[in-house]
Amino acid sequence: MNNNNILELFRTFAHRTDSDRVLDTEQALQPFGDDIVPTLIKALKDPDFEIRILALKILEHFDGNTKLALSAMIKALDDPNRIVRIAALTPVASFGEKAIDAVPILETWIGSDDEFSHVSAAGHILMIDPSKADELVPVLLKALESDDIGIRCQTVWLLGQIGEIAKEAMPALKRMLDDENSSVRYVAAEALQSVVY
Repeated sequence: MNNNNILELFRTFAHRTDSDRVLDTEQALQPFGDDIVPTLIKALKDPDFEIRILALKILEHFDGNTKLALSAMIKALDDPNRIVRIAALTPVASFGEKAIDAVPILETWIGSDDEFSHVSAAGHILMIDPSKADELVPVLLKALESDDIGIRCQTVWLLGQIGEIAKEAMPALKRMLDDENSSVRYVAAEALQSVVY
């Protein structure tokens, strides 16, 4: 099966609305192994944002070598579609310091009126470049005071993801165990287990 046929197979899953679409796509593409990566890179340039989002979700969960796709995933952080940009965060940050070229793009998100992008950029930069902790951990600590439950959950999750870097956030994370929202409390309990004392 050539890349165009694989891309057409991929398209059949992209517009499904069910929660299993990513898992079903992964299973359908699994026999192709690492040979699927060039097709996923091509999908990141597709005019259909649903295709771009699904490609990023597959790259996020892909067990093979996605290093070839890193440059294309970093470019997705500048995508005109906000959801595509957000979907690119985790697969890019999973490369750690190898994704350093993403930092200047993410730094433009900090200070944004989009509170989710602002907070997510700070946390994901720390996953890539922990040396920015003195500058960015306070951004995350401030976000814990948000009235938005989603922002508090995202911030607590990010603090858990950065682990030891978040040691100074331990008292604030412990306070989140008493948050009025059960989701925030649950994510805080998980995050506290990730932060090394």
